[in-house]
Amino acid sequence: MIKINDLTFSYAETDKLALKNISLKIEDSEFVLITGPSGCGKSTLCRCINGLIPSFYGGKIHGEVKVQDLDSIHTPTNIMAKKVGMVFQDPENQLVAMDVEKEIAFGLENLGFSNTIIAKRIEEVLDMVGIDHLRNRLLSTLSGGEKQKTTIASVLVLHPEVLVLDEPTSELDPKGAEEVIQIVQRLNQELGLTVILVEHRIDRVLQSVDRLIVMKEGMINYDGLPRGWVEVSQNTSSGIGVPPIARLGLGLKQKKQDARIPLTIKEGRQFFTPIFKQNKWKVRELSESHVNGNLGKPIVKVRKLWYKYPDGPTAIRDISLDICQGEFIALVGRNASGKTTFAKLLNGLLRPSKGMITINGLNTKNTPVEHLAKFVGYVFQDPNVHLFADTVEEEITLMMNNLGFSSKLIESSLDKMLHQFNLDHCRKAYPRSLSSGEKQRVALASILAAQPKLLILDEPTRGLNYGLKKNLMEYIIEYKRNGGSILLISHDIELIAEFGERVVLVSEGKIIADSEKHQVLSNSLHFSPQINRLIQPFTKYGIPGDLLTVNELMRGFS
Repeated sequence: MIKINDLTFSYAETDKLALKNISLKIEDSEFVLITGPSGCGKSTLCRCINGLIPSFYGGKIHGEVKVQDLDSIHTPTNIMAKKVGMVFQDPENQLVAMDVEKEIAFGLENLGFSNTIIAKRIEEVLDMVGIDHLRNRLLSTLSGGEKQKTTIASVLVLHPEVLVLDEPTSELDPKGAEEVIQIVQRLNQELGLTVILVEHRIDRVLQSVDRLIVMKEGMINYDGLPRGWVEVSQNTSSGIGVPPIARLGLGLKQKKQDARIPLTIKEGRQFFTPIFKQNKWKVRELSESHVNGNLGKPIVKVRKLWYKYPDGPTAIRDISLDICQGEFIALVGRNASGKTTFAKLLNGLLRPSKGMITINGLNTKNTPVEHLAKFVGYVFQDPNVHLFADTVEEEITLMMNNLGFSSKLIESSLDKMLHQFNLDHCRKAYPRSLSSGEKQRVALASILAAQPKLLILDEPTRGLNYGLKKNLMEYIIEYKRNGGSILLISHDIELIAEFGERVVLVSEGKIIADSEKHQVLSNSLHFSPQINRLIQPFTKYGIPGDLLTVNELMRGFS
């Protein structure tokens, strides 16, 4: 059991309270989902539960945190690690060994377990997580999903009673995310582990958890059943999105249709069948092509592009495409399919092995990276890569200063970026002390402020709640209207379905599909959004099979 009483905490470098008078009780074997806006205190609460706060992070803490009768505030972290296992959102930050078996053994060896116990536990956990075939693989050769499974195994091998996961699927493709969530469900159901899961994209897990906790500004804003949150969410300003299936149910209720609020596609098909049968559909025109016919000339030309890493795999294979002025392209595919490699080739961080890329007429093979930076802005997956300055405002203006912007333009762009990305409150803060979501927003603002012709965003919504994601996409769309071109790399299929235009699907370094989003994302096992998977059995009633979003479907009701 976890008992938290009147917990208040602030980090050492600020007087702002990260947690404010938190009190809650989590029973043994509960599966609890914690969500809320970026910077609301979710990760901080988790660090209090596993003892990293205050032992590692320091700061001012008041109140009580008891985990399985241990006082986590005063208990050494090596003892807490046997009770609470923690899995972070970026597995790279948690992996320390060379191969999978050594990684799993690392914690046990450091805690002094015998070789016999270590060998036995490794066998158990490899089988439980389903990665026995990875035992001797080098960690550097694993996909994102395989790394995250290895991280979970390295935590489980200590036999914790509580498993805490901080956005464990944020970097994974749909299939990898589904596999990780299935493993977590099995650990909860079959082993009785208490699971605390922090997640922004709640459509993945809402139907699987026993309880939902929504945080806001360091406090608990909701604590109850998941379905209850869906019912009240439309009357709150939390910025937390609900799954598309549930939004459809809420929309039909507003239209006075006899609809319940489903949380899964299975429930949705059962609940909506009578409604779909009764309505006369008016949405045939939605299935027609949505290709933007107002594009400018190509600013990026890629011809027969190949790239092979030195002493490594061939990551890009014979890719050819154009990116036009004012175009919004979403690049999708499994982890390790070549998406990030392709992006680095576009901005000159990598040079083609064969073939050619021209950006605004410049050949990337012989153009310095600093010159390409005037035309190509790149936002990396890990926001820490961007953070060099001492304050947020210095970080945002760094690129503009390097490119020779006028002081007047720098000042106006800074104010605009701070307001746009809700960063006014941390203008003078040290960037690396911010929450992961805030760091991501600072990185985005620093690149967008320089107004590149091509903006490459590599998983930019990682760590952002629905409200901030929507704000980001609205800014990007406005940027596109003004002539900017966007290449968005993302695993967030719901986001792409709502805001995207052209979708390029890659696999093993090759382009598998390249077309308007409705054509690429429809009727797919892994790359279709919830609404498209919901409607497939109902095409016999006249519903087009390429609808992707709640709004598209709702427009068809008579």
